[in-house]
Amino acid sequence: MRTPDPEQLEEIGLSLYERKALVALMVCGVADAATLCREGAVPTSKIYRAMEKLAQMGLAQTQPTRPKLYAALPADAVVERVVELARERADRFAAGADELRKTLAALQGRVRGRHTFVDLALGSESHVKRHLVHLSTAKKQILSYLEQGDLVAIDQATAQGFPALRRIARNTAERKVEHRMIFGFSYRSAPVLVEFLRKHRVDLRQATGVRYSGELGHPFHVIDEETVLLPLDHPFVREGRFASLLIRDPDLAASLAQGFQELWRKAMRDLREVSADPRKPSA
Repeated sequence: MRTPDPEQLEEIGLSLYERKALVALMVCGVADAATLCREGAVPTSKIYRAMEKLAQMGLAQTQPTRPKLYAALPADAVVERVVELARERADRFAAGADELRKTLAALQGRVRGRHTFVDLALGSESHVKRHLVHLSTAKKQILSYLEQGDLVAIDQATAQGFPALRRIARNTAERKVEHRMIFGFSYRSAPVLVEFLRKHRVDLRQATGVRYSGELGHPFHVIDEETVLLPLDHPFVREGRFASLLIRDPDLAASLAQGFQELWRKAMRDLREVSADPRKPSA
């Protein structure tokens, strides 16, 4: 059974499999673990922990029989509980925000000099969850040059329940961040780019500017004139993207930002050149 994924539940801390288990239970009404695994496409290794968490959060009921049975709550009760949990979570964060601000401010180094910080993330998933996620915390500006490897990594993360692009778009809108994007493409990758733009058009609308370039190079992001993200791809690696570097260095950020501005000046403003598969003959 193909069930919907209510992504709003991610806001209260439910993982993809926990959301799937909840949806499957709502469909079945009463079910054992095996049924929920089958109907919700949840691995057997994840189902018991998922149902235990749902019960603890007040989103499901447990009957200690053999086998153990789980019962769904009425839809209105589930929604009311979700709202209650979201409020509790927001209240806890707000209550601790001032203390967190004081703590972090006290930890800032007193020696002001050029200190470069470098972090290496291995694998496409780690690249998105550890590094690309920093774009969703930008305060004033993001400059992004993306190529096919970036599009594939974002699509894979989204399919696995981690909507990175949506988080970036939400932060861009809420904080009014300047986010300019240049998509680099080649003859072969143009169809991939067109499909990516179609699939993510809602989130891409939050960008303050989008252009397209045939000048291929190395993808990068510059965040708030200080942090640089350098994805690393290789054709011999099955996934393409095998790692990324996160570098905090204002000088490097300034150099890449200057290169971005030059590329931006020469890049195309619209998609007329790549709005169809270039391998197909024109009518």
